[in-house]
Amino acid sequence: MFAYIIRRILWSIPVLILLALTVFVLMRAIPGGPFDFMGDKTMTPAIRKNLEYRFHLDWPFEWQFTSYILGDDVAGGMCRAMSFLPGCDVVQKSAGLGISKGLIRGDLGMAFRLRGRTVNEMVMETFPISLQLGSIATVLALLIGVPAGTMAALKQNSLIDYGASFIAILGLSIPPLVMGPLLIWIFPLTLDLFKVAGWGAKPPFILGVFPTSLGQDFWIYAILPAITLGTGFSAAIARLTRASLLQVIREDYIRTARAKGLREQVIIVRHALKNSLIPVVTVLAPLVVAVVTGTFVVERIFGIPGMGRHFVDSIGNRDYPVITGVTLIYATLLVAGNLFVDLMYGWLDPRIRYD
Repeated sequence: MFAYIIRRILWSIPVLILLALTVFVLMRAIPGGPFDFMGDKTMTPAIRKNLEYRFHLDWPFEWQFTSYILGDDVAGGMCRAMSFLPGCDVVQKSAGLGISKGLIRGDLGMAFRLRGRTVNEMVMETFPISLQLGSIATVLALLIGVPAGTMAALKQNSLIDYGASFIAILGLSIPPLVMGPLLIWIFPLTLDLFKVAGWGAKPPFILGVFPTSLGQDFWIYAILPAITLGTGFSAAIARLTRASLLQVIREDYIRTARAKGLREQVIIVRHALKNSLIPVVTVLAPLVVAVVTGTFVVERIFGIPGMGRHFVDSIGNRDYPVITGVTLIYATLLVAGNLFVDLMYGWLDPRIRYD
């Protein structure tokens, strides 16, 4: 298994580099640049030229990408050793500014519009908040979705089944963009329950994610965003759990377990539910990542100081390093989630091997 994990991690490196290259190309293909408009006044040509020089935007594209991946020092060293390469004269003029240490060293670059701030600093401040919200929403979705899907499968074609299916379809049909304002209108504005735009009032967190206490000041701000995100997720899990469990409970080994006299609770939990979770786990990783990164819209609605605010603003500002950094974080989460799912297969089904 250890060799399998190492192999998967090594294969993810070229995937992330290819993704970074794709974002590089697409962002620079969009009309406009990061310094075309600053605040309420147009950027003068002289200032724009100085800023482009500062952030290496005057370099040829291939050298910009080399600097982002390997660092300014490596790009400058390559040009000093092979000065005949195209664009090396431009690179050597500003390579010593040290804007990028390189993605391979964990440096996501310097933000264009957040003066004096690196993307790493922005991510360290805001990503834990997005991760907190996404984690709470994921736990809520699992606590609702798995039991609801299990009850619907065990009570097939009953009122419980029809009610759970209706709620699941309703949850999938209402996007967070609609659910969030609706909850704000019902609870804080109409019923004066819960609050919005105050996520900062929270207890200390373990590893920046899990609350050390269930302080009221935290949950009155967290519950509505978590419900907004977790509703659609729980509906998808409930439907998938129901469909998978309906298939499993008709298998021969379930009838054999009943014939042996095992309790129904043991049969469902230990034999049926465990095997029926394999399809659920398959889609769990991309769904969890979608929940964590889907906080971008919800953060805007509820005034949460997470990473979504910078990501949305960076698109309009053409802040290339922020867009690339956030995209790479999303991809890294997705790669790690898929690896976790593959490892979970071995626990759910002992027949699976990683040789």
